[in-house]
Amino acid sequence: MRFCMKFGDTNFIGVANAAKYKSFVDEDWEFDSLLQHFGDEMKQGHLLVFQMTEEGIEYSWKVDVRVGTEEIAHTCFRKAAGYIEVTENQLYLVDYDCLTMAAQFEDQNVPDQNCSDYKIDIENGYYKVEVLQYYNVDKNEYVGASETDLLLHFIKVPAIEPIAERVFWCTY
Repeated sequence: MRFCMKFGDTNFIGVANAAKYKSFVDEDWEFDSLLQHFGDEMKQGHLLVFQMTEEGIEYSWKVDVRVGTEEIAHTCFRKAAGYIEVTENQLYLVDYDCLTMAAQFEDQNVPDQNCSDYKIDIENGYYKVEVLQYYNVDKNEYVGASETDLLLHFIKVPAIEPIAERVFWCTY
């Protein structure tokens, strides 16, 4: 599956289980509390979030989604791994706009109207997710591949290992 995240604030990109992710934080959330909320949801396997740029550059990310059994050993700009639970045979790519609106307003959900186009159809279960970022938007350079900017590789596993406690690549 391939997606191009064309709209919204893509400084942070996430993968969310819309059925499990508890999005609301507070009407007046502070950035630190939002990051803590993301970390708490990541530990539970409901969400993975990645800071895509240190310079605050918005970009239309080309995201490739694969499901496989073997880990990927590509050269890339940077790599991370986390775990997520899939229910209802779907996940969604979400951007920062989607995440923050849902964090601020109880009647907003993940995904929002824009991110509902980024639906990942995938079998229910637990997955290790390898995330390979090939494009360094801050330096306008590719490392290892240029046909995609970000690869999400899902590997089915028997259980979640809660290794992620905070937003990947976060500089705050």
